[in-house]
Amino acid sequence: MSEELKLREAIPEDATNLLAFLKKASQQSDFISFSDMKDVTIADEKIALDAIYQSKYDELIVAIFDDQIVGYSRLENSDDSKAEFGVVVDKEFWNNGIGSYLLEDAINWAFDSPLKEVFLEVYKNNSIAIHLYQKYGFTTDSETEKTLVMKKIL
Repeated sequence: MSEELKLREAIPEDATNLLAFLKKASQQSDFISFSDMKDVTIADEKIALDAIYQSKYDELIVAIFDDQIVGYSRLENSDDSKAEFGVVVDKEFWNNGIGSYLLEDAINWAFDSPLKEVFLEVYKNNSIAIHLYQKYGFTTDSETEKTLVMKKIL
């Protein structure tokens, strides 16, 4: 057993493990859902991961522990200057700093990209995530009854 956490850019060969991770993570949390991904095939996911890997506006970073994906962060381009951000960590690995590592890696990537702003939406009752985002310079831009929209200017 390696017992070492590795962060790296996702590649098409991660498709099977990433889909398995997303399914598991959606069963662990009320904050994410796998239902819109249930019909995605491994071939589809490989194509999507290749497109992300080739993009200068999109990024997907995986956290790997003992050859398994235990978290990921995603920057998804919404226009040529903004990207939506998200991070998910396997519940078994919460409180180990993995979310911070992923967020930091994604923000560093965004600073080196053409992006000017990163934004996210987070449930108001997810105080741990809100604290993490604030720690890395995200500020509240707007809110709904249940969520905050937070942004970081790069």
